[in-house]
Amino acid sequence: MTMIAKDEPFYQISQVSKLLGITSDRLRTYEEEGLIKPYRAKHTKDGKRLFSLEEIEWLEIIRELIKSGVTIPVIRLFLSSRFKGGTKFLKEKDEIILSLIEKMYSHPVYKKLLS
Repeated sequence: MTMIAKDEPFYQISQVSKLLGITSDRLRTYEEEGLIKPYRAKHTKDGKRLFSLEEIEWLEIIRELIKSGVTIPVIRLFLSSRFKGGTKFLKEKDEIILSLIEKMYSHPVYKKLLS
């Protein structure tokens, strides 16, 4: 049996939407906001968005940050500034958010967004 590589784009937006329990429109918003860069299939007319398992994990981190009260503009700020863990402000504010931010920075998709 052939295994799908974790970074191989395979899942369509409708599948990812069902897996994560969020709408396809929300996923498109995340793309527009620069939080994700799904692969665009070149063999189709409309360039379908395809997501890898890594990107689905990444979206779970984004979703948890948003559930914790972090807004999309703040997440974009974290992505662009490489906010340092151990900052007194964040530790006092919310340990969960700090943990998610550190998880976000160590994720393979973060490196792809920077390129």
